[in-house]
Amino acid sequence: MAISHQVVPAQTNTALYVQLHRAGHPTGDLLRVQAAYRLAARLFNGRYRKTERAFLCHAVGAASSVAHFERVPDFILAAMLHAAYDSGQFPDGRFGKASAAHRALVRSVVGERAESLIFRHPLLDFDTGAPERLAAGELPAGIEDVLFLALAHEIDDLADLGLAIAPKYGASIAARIEACALLARRIGREPLARALEAQASLYADTAWVAALQSERTRGFRIAPNAGAYLRLRRARRDDGAVEIF
Repeated sequence: MAISHQVVPAQTNTALYVQLHRAGHPTGDLLRVQAAYRLAARLFNGRYRKTERAFLCHAVGAASSVAHFERVPDFILAAMLHAAYDSGQFPDGRFGKASAAHRALVRSVVGERAESLIFRHPLLDFDTGAPERLAAGELPAGIEDVLFLALAHEIDDLADLGLAIAPKYGASIAARIEACALLARRIGREPLARALEAQASLYADTAWVAALQSERTRGFRIAPNAGAYLRLRRARRDDGAVEIF
């Protein structure tokens, strides 16, 4: 029987904790991941991807994908908050800006090394055609760590047919996966390369997904209306059931 290398990333914080525990991570690692999750829940509150999947599920999924291939907690933390400086809403109300104050907040939760990875992650162009261009040339020096994050991130993007429900790369999905697998091998991540190739099989039959395809071209947010906001304020005052970030 052929061995399947498909990865099904966790989508909830508790499932991620179970995954990490089973992989032998000590309690200290789990507490760090929990702290990162709590920050992610605040930064991405009310945010959805264009597939209509809650962005927080994607944050957990990216962390889970990384944890399949890397034990160093800093990488897992960075994956959880990879979009902090792109999509996160900070306490000052500003979105996705790597200001000194925002970076200090993230650093206070995940530490220096993980925050540096989070900061550098969006600086790596990985949009349409980028993996193919990278695979065709020499890799820039010093990008192995953020490239690994980007490649592992693809696992979560691919795992639930999200790229068919809300296409990001059109007909280039097959070529993109092939390039990503090649890049994974070039940075010494063979298990990741095999997993990427295995995820590709999910896209062999996507005709049935057409009826579910989203017309959205970008992610979106759901915010409470004025009445709901007032009720939330009242709930916070009466029983503390609402947290303010």
